[in-house]
Amino acid sequence: MLKNEIASLINEEGRMFEWATKVDKNLNLTNEDKEISEIVDVWAKQIGEKGADPNMELSEYIVRTVSPQIYDVPDELLDAMFERGSIGEFDDYQINQVAKNTLVAHDAAKGGTVDKSYIDVTAVKPTWKHKQVETELRYSDLRRNGYKTVATLTTFAEEALKNKMFFDVFNTVDTAITGGDQLIDAAAASPTETAMDALALYLIDRGENPFTVSLSKYAQAIAKMQGYTSYMSDNMKENYNKYGLIKFYNGVRIGAISGAHKTGDGQLLLPDKRIFGIAGKIGDLDMRGDLRVYETMDNKKEVVELKITGFEFGYSINDIEKIAKVTLS
Repeated sequence: MLKNEIASLINEEGRMFEWATKVDKNLNLTNEDKEISEIVDVWAKQIGEKGADPNMELSEYIVRTVSPQIYDVPDELLDAMFERGSIGEFDDYQINQVAKNTLVAHDAAKGGTVDKSYIDVTAVKPTWKHKQVETELRYSDLRRNGYKTVATLTTFAEEALKNKMFFDVFNTVDTAITGGDQLIDAAAASPTETAMDALALYLIDRGENPFTVSLSKYAQAIAKMQGYTSYMSDNMKENYNKYGLIKFYNGVRIGAISGAHKTGDGQLLLPDKRIFGIAGKIGDLDMRGDLRVYETMDNKKEVVELKITGFEFGYSINDIEKIAKVTLS
């Protein structure tokens, strides 16, 4: 099957993932989408009926559909936080932190000497994480639901891997901020103007185009702060009325992550009771190797066993002064 109809569709960048997303979320399908559904339906039901996939077409489909979404598609939030890149499966490296000016000027007599001071450049090794998903598809599900089973597998695999990366990165960011001006305690269950003003000032002093990110319930609370809407442009007011969210607070962009989006084991993508502020690139985030999928037909259990592995990423925070957070009670 992959050698003809589906193979040609996969070669269209992002086309099969777009189709799978529409099917999984019950969105309106175009005529072309419906034709794709028919093709995939026949293919999926054949696997479920015969209990065979001799050319490993299902695993190839997953690799060629899911892999570009997690390696190649830009992610606005992570791209704004990190320098992104990729290396080979067996490569490693270290990063030099942004040089910190620790040179000290002393009073001195002409021609005299003073104590030496040094530029602080510390080598940082990235934290590497390897994520893997193992699952199985029942032959009966393939026979009954056909293309819908394939579409759901496609979107769930992509979400499971990317959500875990997002979760790991922000838990590291949370742990890295331990005190000083970077840690702002709102002493309240919702964001306060005092706390948000302090966060905005910290970020603006340290970078261009700073932004915050938090769960949507806190972003929505920022939008409802008394008197804030009177400073909005007409476009900003329209967005406020439409979504209950604002785009800026005192010159800082406001980002939100839905609390409904969770990892497969039920954890929020962002730590709760936090509003994170980012004032530019804080480090590096690199992908290592390539996604691999192993497929085994188990006719005794009447399932297709799938092992999705090779999703490995490394990240480091080498400019910690560009991040801050507001904590809520």
